[in-house]
Amino acid sequence: MSLNKVFNKLEHVKTQAPDKILTLYINTDRRDQDQQGGEYKIALKTGFKRLEEYMKRSDEEEQKRVCALREKVEGYIRDQERKMPRSFVIFASCDSEIWEVLSLQIPVETNFYWEEYPVLEPLQRLYETYPNTGIVLLQQIEVKIIDTKLSKVQGVKHYHYDLDIDDWRLHEGPSKADINMGGGANIASQKDEFQERVTANHKRFWKSMGSKLDKIAADNKWTSILLVGDKEIAKTIEGNMNKKIDEMIEKNLLNEEENKVVQELLKTS
Repeated sequence: MSLNKVFNKLEHVKTQAPDKILTLYINTDRRDQDQQGGEYKIALKTGFKRLEEYMKRSDEEEQKRVCALREKVEGYIRDQERKMPRSFVIFASCDSEIWEVLSLQIPVETNFYWEEYPVLEPLQRLYETYPNTGIVLLQQIEVKIIDTKLSKVQGVKHYHYDLDIDDWRLHEGPSKADINMGGGANIASQKDEFQERVTANHKRFWKSMGSKLDKIAADNKWTSILLVGDKEIAKTIEGNMNKKIDEMIEKNLLNEEENKVVQELLKTS
């Protein structure tokens, strides 16, 4: 479930005794030097043990619920070991049957909460630190748009400019540039002709991409936008957008794997 849906579902939830909600923030990041030996397993064991001991002294019914949720949570995280994210946020209860899991690609501080309501404040702070961000990779007549939330790739769109129809087209298969510059005896002249057409139409088709990006940014509720690629192209797009550009980065990353791009540009490592 998306972050927004989790907030909308849980922000007004309050349980009735003896039911309560377990909110768990658990760091499982294997790139963290403190996690090289699977320390999150120890953190889980220790956190649940403390909860169980506290409940044993105060409320036996609640203790039973903590034990039941412990088995479910540990089983779920164990099943994810082969594709372990950097952290989990889990909301769970017994009687009200709440079970919401967010797998994140950003680190969190491990914390356990046992309350009548879900503890959302740390998640809100994460959202403020890692807002909805659009990463726009630019290259000659190609654009790759990476939509991210909490530094996790939500979707990717890859466009190329089709000179024959004079408009942007969603990328499917080889780029139009590759098609137009296919093999044969006339490849050199084809490249020259193609480049002349690109140069002649350069500002017009990047101007049209600016307005397209405004709509995509609004649809995805981006609060931050990065333009990555040729500086002149980035400036042309920025000059034709209503949305604010937060940063222009002169790197060629269009052909890099999207998660690596996010890790490099959003400093999640």
